Amino acid sequence: MSPLEPLAPDQRAVVALVLQRERSYDEIAGLLGIPVEAVRSRARAALRELAPDNGLPGEVTGPLADYLLGQQAPADAEATRGLLAESEPARAWARDVAAQLEDVAPRGLPEVPAGRDDAVAAAAEPSPPAAEPEPSSRAAEPSAPGPRPRPLRAAPAPRAGAEATPASSRLGGALLIAAVLAAVAVVLFLVLGGGDDDAAGERAASSPAATATPTPTPEAPKVADTIPLRSTIGAKAKGRMTLYVQDQRLLFALEGSNVPPSRQGAAYAVWFTGPGDRAHRLGFTNAVGQDGRLAIQGPSEKDLDEFPKLYATYARVVVSEETFEAAKRPTRVILAGKLPSGRRSD
Repeated sequence: MSPLEPLAPDQRAVVALVLQRERSYDEIAGLLGIPVEAVRSRARAALRELAPDNGLPGEVTGPLADYLLGQQAPADAEATRGLLAESEPARAWARDVAAQLEDVAPRGLPEVPAGRDDAVAAAAEPSPPAAEPEPSSRAAEPSAPGPRPRPLRAAPAPRAGAEATPASSRLGGALLIAAVLAAVAVVLFLVLGGGDDDAAGERAASSPAATATPTPTPEAPKVADTIPLRSTIGAKAKGRMTLYVQDQRLLFALEGSNVPPSRQGAAYAVWFTGPGDRAHRLGFTNAVGQDGRLAIQGPSEKDLDEFPKLYATYARVVVSEETFEAAKRPTRVILAGKLPSGRRSD
């Protein structure tokens, strides 16, 4: 039996057209007379049905599905590969789906890259001894000094009709989404249950030490908040930040649509700001291509423990266009939404 048989007829038709007829979402929309987003939704739902539920939200599995079906622009595909290399849960989800689709994809599927844990395992394998270097009469030359800090750089501007390329591999979806360090439970309680820092510290000090237990099955994520993002530049751009709790950790996924494509020498960043001049950058998003889709998942490892408190005390979340990686505050804001602190001040 074909692995597509259990799918709903409309989902099965879309996946078959993509993998066996090599049709794009746009072409299928034209054939069926429905919006492109309706085709994308059916394709993503189909791949979710094929994968075991490991707790990843749709904001994460959706781009993974587009990648496996070959429906991402090069810049977006590069960002997704970065995410897969960093996130073991995302990598496991993609590999499970790819294994089921292999028999119905005559031309194969995009590669699911190895992660850091795979690289560590490979490095542990014994390797043959290196050959002895031949003696050289040349004296060792001093190494050149390291590069100076410089502005963000993008690849050369694409020709008309060409797909955009990512501004920098450091800016493309390399943030962890789950499987990062465990957040402090008392700080999470500050956001979801209230309380002050001093009382939280006392409760944390009296908590018993954790004992080693077998790794549990990841719990399903529970949505804690949804923040709509609206354009600040009069464009059609819009977005949404979803906050969710999984395994006692507060995580987020942010998506935008109709966002202007990334310009040469610039990149989009996500910040928490306010009240006043306060600003904290959460990270850079994927490079936005001609499809106008923007995405980022997090928080990063460095922010994970503090993220619940950041979310509870800052006033707004904004997406800005930046030309310098060292920027301390948002430069050109294009999307903005209110955090709980900002909503309470209304």
